[in-house]
Amino acid sequence: MVRLMVGFVASPVSGLAHRLASVTVLLALVLLPLLPRAAAQAQSAPAAGLPTHFGFGLAAHPDSSGIYGWMPQSGVPWDYAFQYLAGGVNTNQGWETWNPNGTFALSYAQGADQHGYIPMFPYYELLQSSGPCSSCNENQKDLTNLNTPALMQAYYANFALLMKRLGPGTYDGIQGFGKTALVLVEPDFSGGYTVQATNNGTCFTFCTGRGNDPSLLRAAVASSGHPDVAGLPDTYAGFTQALAHLRDVYAPNVLLGYDVSDFATGHDIGLETSPDLDITSLGQQVGVFLSQLGPHDVLFNDPLDRDAGQYKVQFNQNRWWDRDNQTFPNFSRWEQYLHATISADANKPMLLWQVPEGNQYFQTENNTPGHFQDNRPEYIFNHVPELIQAGIVGAIFGTGNAGSTTNDDSTGDGITNPPPICTSDGSSSGQVCNTHPSTVADDDGGYLRMAAAAYYAQPVPLASPSPSADASRAR
Repeated sequence: MVRLMVGFVASPVSGLAHRLASVTVLLALVLLPLLPRAAAQAQSAPAAGLPTHFGFGLAAHPDSSGIYGWMPQSGVPWDYAFQYLAGGVNTNQGWETWNPNGTFALSYAQGADQHGYIPMFPYYELLQSSGPCSSCNENQKDLTNLNTPALMQAYYANFALLMKRLGPGTYDGIQGFGKTALVLVEPDFSGGYTVQATNNGTCFTFCTGRGNDPSLLRAAVASSGHPDVAGLPDTYAGFTQALAHLRDVYAPNVLLGYDVSDFATGHDIGLETSPDLDITSLGQQVGVFLSQLGPHDVLFNDPLDRDAGQYKVQFNQNRWWDRDNQTFPNFSRWEQYLHATISADANKPMLLWQVPEGNQYFQTENNTPGHFQDNRPEYIFNHVPELIQAGIVGAIFGTGNAGSTTNDDSTGDGITNPPPICTSDGSSSGQVCNTHPSTVADDDGGYLRMAAAAYYAQPVPLASPSPSADASRAR
């Protein structure tokens, strides 16, 4: 899946931005339907260092559109902010070059923490690294790069640098971050293409057998020659053990996580319309695979990489989920899949990330670039106890591709209120009409800031973490 990734040099703006409040947002709050607060037996417990309530966050650049402007100016006490780390480990264009001395991730983490946001970094480096399969499809290129010793030596050095900058120690004369940070390892690949490789044989000669076992997939680990990972097996399981070892040595404060792809088993839960899928078994398959990886603390799921409206308008694809949970695909079956995965991987907490930002509430969402519709944000905000029951502890919104709906005025078109659209997209019980006029310039009409402000007036608590879980990961 193609994603939009840009590196920025951090440049804080005036502290005055922290104190600004939008009157238009306060006016817009009255439009939000009352969110359900029905009591639920919470099944999710936060990992040590994460909020004790269901938390929300945003993809946010280190500039005035993100952690130094829009987010604090929104008046919402967001819990998370995320930024891709990408560019390749051997291209001289990766994140380590975006600021002097490899300090981009450190600077971002400090800027996020300044406003109370936990920094989250999708570490997306395999695909963009320079290897022997440059014209291959994503899964083949990832697997080929994973098995190229010189490339992987650079990979482990790059990951070690990230851990040094995020950890509590001082390296190269630079004091590390030292507080809670999240690192998502190789989205789409870590719990997606790898599961397909060993279970379905989609491994391009890099498997030693078939089965639900990450040790059946080859990887350059000890053979990479990097001294910090010497002695670890040359398998995908060994690769994840290597990353956990680097984390433990340099940054024990970092929570390491892997992706749960909706397409991991070969059945795409976000697309399949058949009512006959054994969703629990599919989710368990992914969870059992992940449970055999190196030590990790959290799981992640990306519900869709762009708005459903964008898929329909630009690609003639139907990626809508039924908000009424009567036809497939729908939210209930997706939650069942994730719950089964989580349960099979020791009930690790899961964060949704890169959740599309479109809605069917504000008139500004007219299915044009920057203003595409989706129903995932509305469903998530209105079903928090249900998500907690599935094992999900938070949701982080963000654009995955160019043209997707954003929470700020990235299109530069100001306040827009075109005629409402009535559509049956995403609903099996009639039409949905986006009849509410927007009062802010946000390209989503202000839905995310409005819904989040209403939510944080009464955030939903998670279950308390068990003493054993706390003891296993001292922070």
